[in-house]
Amino acid sequence: MTTSISEEFSMTVLAQQRVIPAKTRTAAPVRRDDIQGLRAIAVTTVVAYHAGMPFVPGGFVGVDLFFVLSGFLITQLLLHEVATTGTVSLRQFWARRARRILPLSALVLVTTMLAVRAFMSPLDRKAIGTDVLWSALFSGNWRFAQQQTDYLASDRDPSPVLHYWSLGVEEQFYFVWPVLLIVLAVVWRLAGRGRTTYAIAFGGAFVAVIAASLAHSVHTTAANQPYAFFGTPSRAWQLAAGALVAVAVPAIMRLRSRIRAVLGAAALVLFALCVWLLDESGTAGLAYPSWLAVAPTLAGVLLVVSGTGTYGRLNRLLSIRPLTYVGDLSFSIYLWHWPVLVIGMAALDTRAVEVRLGLVAVALGLSVASHRLVENPFRRARVLARRPGLSLAVGAALVTAVVAVVAYASHAETIDHVMTTPVTGDGHRQAPVSQHITPSLEAAASDAGPFKDMGCHVGFTQTATPSWDGCTFADKGARQRVVVLGDSIGGAVAPAVIAAGEQRGWAVTVWAKSRCPMADVTKFDPELGGAYGACDVFREAALRQIEERRPDLVVLAMSRLSTGELAVDGSDRVTEGREAVVLATRGLERTIDRLHAAGIGVVLSDSPNRAPFFPTSCLAQKRDVSRCTFPVDRQPSVMAAAARLMPDEAALVDANATACPGDTCLPVVGGVVVYRDKLHFTQTFARTLADRFAAGIDAAMAREARGG
Repeated sequence: MTTSISEEFSMTVLAQQRVIPAKTRTAAPVRRDDIQGLRAIAVTTVVAYHAGMPFVPGGFVGVDLFFVLSGFLITQLLLHEVATTGTVSLRQFWARRARRILPLSALVLVTTMLAVRAFMSPLDRKAIGTDVLWSALFSGNWRFAQQQTDYLASDRDPSPVLHYWSLGVEEQFYFVWPVLLIVLAVVWRLAGRGRTTYAIAFGGAFVAVIAASLAHSVHTTAANQPYAFFGTPSRAWQLAAGALVAVAVPAIMRLRSRIRAVLGAAALVLFALCVWLLDESGTAGLAYPSWLAVAPTLAGVLLVVSGTGTYGRLNRLLSIRPLTYVGDLSFSIYLWHWPVLVIGMAALDTRAVEVRLGLVAVALGLSVASHRLVENPFRRARVLARRPGLSLAVGAALVTAVVAVVAYASHAETIDHVMTTPVTGDGHRQAPVSQHITPSLEAAASDAGPFKDMGCHVGFTQTATPSWDGCTFADKGARQRVVVLGDSIGGAVAPAVIAAGEQRGWAVTVWAKSRCPMADVTKFDPELGGAYGACDVFREAALRQIEERRPDLVVLAMSRLSTGELAVDGSDRVTEGREAVVLATRGLERTIDRLHAAGIGVVLSDSPNRAPFFPTSCLAQKRDVSRCTFPVDRQPSVMAAAARLMPDEAALVDANATACPGDTCLPVVGGVVVYRDKLHFTQTFARTLADRFAAGIDAAMAREARGG
């Protein structure tokens, strides 16, 4: 006697219900308490990680576990619908998703935006408002990928809706996934609805999705890690892995309970090791996700497998009431915890452990309330369940409400005056006065010069050198030529050199590459989880062109942060800290020697002092220069060290002397806003340094003319 897939599916579900009271059994997929326990583990690891708790550097893999669980549960429902009706109702499916996701999602987004307006800097409103809009449309993952890829834009505090990236991945996946199942259902029906064709059609398709998406993830992680981390194509395989378990339920049911118990125990240990050992910035020479994501995904798959059928000890443990209660709240907790942490720490101006724990407690309280008052009522509303069109209309209305709140809360007035306290010549402080500033605080963030737009400052993954003529400024036809070469600091100080060139009649060429030190060293970048090879290629190509064109002088500019982790010369060992500074100094000496051997003068520009906060945000919130100063950065300077070691070959221009007199750095000097983020000068301020750079370059050119 043979059974149909529909009958087998129903019997499989009934077999899984041995822990469910008989009166609640149905032929449709039902709640698995062990999966609720897994949800609790997933959300706990994520919250602990975001709260900065020790021993959970890999807590972000809780999201990977969520992907597997979601893929299993949603696909199980869809497969049941295919088995009983022969297809999937897209209208019903998307209506269910709208009821499940949108009410609470919209509430959190609206509350977050209003809290941003109340407690955060006016400068944050517009950017966060844009984040909220993208998140409301479940596309935030692509915005955050772009922001993280752009080094200059990534130097901002984390968005309070950054965690919505995972919702974007899921909802984009579920926009396509049921359509694929409809196509597979047609193929299966045409092939005779047999068990073999069922396994081939659905299982084969899911395996193909897993293989293609994982391959894409590995490739994209190496080429552009943020797009791999946030992108749907590189994460789809994790949801499809859970879906494959749903297809394989009949086969899994035939496994001995002891085997499933062993698999579950091993999976729990594997997941714990992932939480303990993995690092979001890279592990064992690999960036995340790439192959590293296989471990938590496999752990999630095996944990689901272990509870498919009769429950063992592990599954009964996962089904205890405290865990299932947290699992029931997991969606609410996930949505609330991050904005509460980000906005709370910004409002209280502290990251103290007790404050973070208190904010987590606040998020838990909000989660309980919103679960009872918003999430469950909408999800269980019979009128919405009976009318999918109404569910979709309510969802659209909620998104519209988010848009309206963003339009209101993101508005901020132009801030072009701040209070400053004049100091007399004998050191006495006078009464604070209002001072006009330029650029305005809103405009400061984009006051970066044209170099990125013109292709003169190339991105993280690019290796080609920019155009020489297209990146030449000041007096383009001048006989004396100066090149500014560096990482993003090169782009930050270039306006000063260009202004000096306009005064002196020099042609100034600007070439910069994000996070790329011009010292002859190999950098290991956390986003790559390995060597920053594109930097080595760019630096070598740039130096060769400079040697060929033989300008009069090169200004080398490098952030103190660009050294980071460096490869030890002639070995595979990676180092950081003081040893990395020594290596970077030696590498910079080699670069200087190379230029000097070609008869090219060298001037070194030190990195601007890094602020511990965004000076523009501080000014916008406190409107007082004296309350937004910060101490000088005492981090070792590779540029200063090289200048001391090679006084005859390179001169140092102190770019910080004006902004950081003594031991304190100022956010405004002479009515000019100094910083556009935490590290880079505004173009307007950089141009005020023209005389300082002109003097340094004049002296270096004169020394070179005398033969060194």
